[in-house]
Amino acid sequence: MKRLFSIGAGLFIFSIVPIASWLVLAIILGDSRISNVFSITYAMQFVWAILKYIFGSGANIRKEKENNSNAVYNSIFWGAIFSIVIFSIPLIFVDSYIHFFGQDVQFYKIYVFYSIFLLLLQTLFALILEKLYFEDRDKTANIHLFAFNLINFCTLILLCLIIKTTWVALLITLTVLVVYIIILYIKEFKKFKISFDFFKNIKYESANIASSFFMMLIYLFGFKNVFVAGEEYVLAISLSTLCTDAQWDTLGAISTIAKVDISKNRFDYKKQMRQSYIFSLIVMLSSLIMFFSLFSVYGVNLNIALIYLVFQFFDMILTPYTYILNTFTQIEYSPTLNTISYLSFKVLRSLLSIFILSPFCTEIGQITQAILAFLFYLILRLTKYKIIDNKLTVTKINKEKPPT
Repeated sequence: MKRLFSIGAGLFIFSIVPIASWLVLAIILGDSRISNVFSITYAMQFVWAILKYIFGSGANIRKEKENNSNAVYNSIFWGAIFSIVIFSIPLIFVDSYIHFFGQDVQFYKIYVFYSIFLLLLQTLFALILEKLYFEDRDKTANIHLFAFNLINFCTLILLCLIIKTTWVALLITLTVLVVYIIILYIKEFKKFKISFDFFKNIKYESANIASSFFMMLIYLFGFKNVFVAGEEYVLAISLSTLCTDAQWDTLGAISTIAKVDISKNRFDYKKQMRQSYIFSLIVMLSSLIMFFSLFSVYGVNLNIALIYLVFQFFDMILTPYTYILNTFTQIEYSPTLNTISYLSFKVLRSLLSIFILSPFCTEIGQITQAILAFLFYLILRLTKYKIIDNKLTVTKINKEKPPT
């Protein structure tokens, strides 16, 4: 349980600091619209996730399962290159990106540029974090998480208080973080052989990669529907997202520990399932506290905001089970079956989120996927897996061989 809270706390800090930054900036600069930047760039978080899965966790799982020590550093190298190239596209066409959401380009441009650039730096940072987690260096990972986010928050807020020109404060903050990332890479890197075999990493995270791709589409088009619905719904979903996004990232600790322990053959199914549900309930409580602390400040429609929040909580209740079974199925049973199934759920969620003309379209799609995924893994658990000495095992030999 201690390990779950340790990793979860690190992930929470990693996610909550950008959220707090937007809230404080909106207060300092006296414009509540600034907090909407979080929703405008929300879809780009899943680009970060895709890159992290391929070049971060996928590489580390492959290192353990295939005894390939070169996989991690080679993947981080290529991951950094792909991240810079991919995030450069929305940075270059930032005006078009903002216009897509029907927002004021002139007002939002500097903030959206900063937000996307920060996501690039967080992606580069996450590649090193994954390596630290798989090396069982959780404390070191949390130290860097705390330092990176403390520097980010303090530098940004202090400069915005001191410097009247906002874009200068944002640029200096990003420059300081770039220096930190460079130092971290120099410190953590070792000699490696450059190769083009990083695509083999996809096998171990194919379901999550596919899931993140469709999540990006869901929030690009789904949030666009919300923005069209009017300011009342935009503020409500922004508050709901702000109060649950860091918690969703925190719940990622469940998957992180499962990936590490399964790949190292030390996975205790009953223990992790029990601890994960306790952890999830605590995370939900933190969301509830945040929500009732902020809703009056935001002046949102309480009924609309609560509807959004209830949808999120329902999904969080199912999450520990689906996260653990998803990870086990991907690594130990059939990545093909897992990816196809999860992809099917995401496609349906995407269609519902994009084509349902309702400000609740993303939530309807989310709940549909959550229920289907839970039922799918429940059936697998009852028909294909069994528990022996607290360990989850496959009853029939159907495990796919890793690529060679």
